[in-house]
Amino acid sequence: MGRRLIIAGGGIGGMAAALALERAGVEVCVYERSPAFTEVGAGMSLWPNATRILKSWGVLEDLLATGEPVTHFDLLRPDGATISEISMRGFDTPTLCLHRADLHRALIRAHPPSRLVSNGRLLRFAQKAGSGVTAEFAGGLRADADGLIGADGVNSAVRAQLHGAAPPIYRGYCIWRGIAPQVPGERKGHITETWGRGQRFGVMPIGGGRVCWYATRNGPEGRPEGAEGRKGEILRLFAGWHHPIQDLIEATDPAEIMRNEARDRTALSRWGEGCVTLLGDAAHPITPNVGQGACMAIEDAACLAKAVAAHPDLPSAFASYEAARRGRTAFVGNQSRRIGAIGQLENPFAVAARNVIARVVLAVSHDMTLNSVYAHEV
Repeated sequence: MGRRLIIAGGGIGGMAAALALERAGVEVCVYERSPAFTEVGAGMSLWPNATRILKSWGVLEDLLATGEPVTHFDLLRPDGATISEISMRGFDTPTLCLHRADLHRALIRAHPPSRLVSNGRLLRFAQKAGSGVTAEFAGGLRADADGLIGADGVNSAVRAQLHGAAPPIYRGYCIWRGIAPQVPGERKGHITETWGRGQRFGVMPIGGGRVCWYATRNGPEGRPEGAEGRKGEILRLFAGWHHPIQDLIEATDPAEIMRNEARDRTALSRWGEGCVTLLGDAAHPITPNVGQGACMAIEDAACLAKAVAAHPDLPSAFASYEAARRGRTAFVGNQSRRIGAIGQLENPFAVAARNVIARVVLAVSHDMTLNSVYAHEV
């Protein structure tokens, strides 16, 4: 094929795109702004729509050795009573929970070091009159290629040049994440999420005797942390909630607890232009409520590689890729935003009604109410 593409961003989306494109016969070079190709974060979930693709790339088997397959999602009340239990069986590949770094390492191992450039912060790009693009990076580095893929995250420099710089939208709650050893009493193969009033607490096993937990709380944007410190604040907010919530928080190193604010963006009517396109959070950042952030990037990567292989020129390939992905990613983003809003309800009457409705609705379709999200095939 003889094409060469620059990928801006060496996170999960960028490395997935590189792997998919290389398998399609495209030469890629990945530029990562950080000094090293490492992944920050805690645990994550990979649902069947993503594990199916990872299996086709030959990556899933290694991930199964480090992560933990899960078969059920349990929705609970703060006293531990079950609202609903959802089965995640019946798919041709598993739902898998693991540390983000384990997935990132598995994707990186597929690439020769010569195609990975660290300290490569993209400053700007220019499309050539005929075809191709020139990218300029911090430190005076320049690179020419046939096309550019912006996989550089929610604050993407590629997106900013195409569509203007604007901050992502705050959705009304913050999220803490931590990793702790498994404690007695946890059900193997179960993810749990507990819904309170304006607060949630989730627990998922990620392999190696570890669990990732996450907690949410409604509040104004930029709210300062409590005087008792990050860990102390979470312990106070979730005091009295069911086992093993307090034990997991207590067992977590305070320095390892991360905090960020739930943010996303409204869907774009177009992503790229000519020989430049976007992928993953650069194109469609979503809140984490359906566990689909990395899964959407993996789907993007598989779809992009198919489009590039099927079209004679990159503008046509990128236009086809975007047309195939815009509706899907907008739908998943909207679903995640709605579920987050429902989970964060505070009014006691609304919370009581929510729990009853969730029990009834999920009892009717207990095997997977979001099949349109999780069963999708690229």
